[in-house]
Amino acid sequence: MGRKDFIKRNESFKCLKCGEINPLAVKSSRNHCRRCLFSLHVDKETPGDRKSDCRGLMEPIGLDYKGKKGFMIIHRCVECGKEIKNKAAEDDEVAKFQ
Repeated sequence: MGRKDFIKRNESFKCLKCGEINPLAVKSSRNHCRRCLFSLHVDKETPGDRKSDCRGLMEPIGLDYKGKKGFMIIHRCVECGKEIKNKAAEDDEVAKFQ
């Protein structure tokens, strides 16, 4: 079960790090590049709120496995240092962290 305050946003986008065009996620929401796994610091408190003023690149720094959730990508903002975990999508290239 997801967070009650989670705001689902499933939007395609062009990665600002590598230029990959990322399609909609199959079963969830996509907030990071499926090729390089970088994200953008756009959420402040609630996933999907898009209220962060930072807008720094979120670098993938690790991978964690959480049972039912599966693989979680650990991101750290290169501007402000905030760390968050994001669920990996089925088509993410997570092999580089395994």
